[in-house]
Amino acid sequence: MTNTVADNIEKLRVARGLTQQHVADILNMTRATYNKIENGARELTTSELEILSIYFDVPIAELFDKPRDIEKFQQMYFYILNKFKDGVPKTKLAKLLYLVDFSNFYEHLESMSGVRYKRRQYGPVADVFFEVTDDLHEKGKIDIEPKDETYLIHPTSKQETYLLSNDDMELIDKIVAYWKNKRTIEIVNFTHEQKPWKSCREGEYIPYSLIIQEEPDNVFAPTY
Repeated sequence: MTNTVADNIEKLRVARGLTQQHVADILNMTRATYNKIENGARELTTSELEILSIYFDVPIAELFDKPRDIEKFQQMYFYILNKFKDGVPKTKLAKLLYLVDFSNFYEHLESMSGVRYKRRQYGPVADVFFEVTDDLHEKGKIDIEPKDETYLIHPTSKQETYLLSNDDMELIDKIVAYWKNKRTIEIVNFTHEQKPWKSCREGEYIPYSLIIQEEPDNVFAPTY
């Protein structure tokens, strides 16, 4: 079992205000044995993973995910926004964030933000995208302008980018440069042709590992 699994289980337990003994009882083991699990000294069996998945109401795959960094996701969000003088369509922004996270996974075997993406009708969307957008709008940090059957998002203030490394910003710059002047339907159609979207059903979480199956030149832009 990786340290990521142990960390995620501990965070789920603490977030729910549970003691180690409580979870140990659920797994029918001593607290000392459970303590070894959180310390990464003992692996969980498949059946124990299933029990915790049901108890915490999270997919087993999520237990293996890198913890999501919502603050970094927001900084990615604003970094992209500031590349568009006249605002960016909401759907296009969602796809750019997807391409950034999955391209980063392709290159480094980890996403940039750690958030998870779902298969939606108009392509992959971060499961926190709409929540983050609504929160930023309510706080007055972005404007949302209806235009031509879509919504344009504009930043209303300068935001920090201290969580983004130079490599992070270089990757975002490269992706935005390609798609900046393309129509939203073009980036939607591109994501529809990628293996991550095609391999999943509507509403399913998309495993990051699926992007590894793409050709190197087809990760964030078409090969043609």
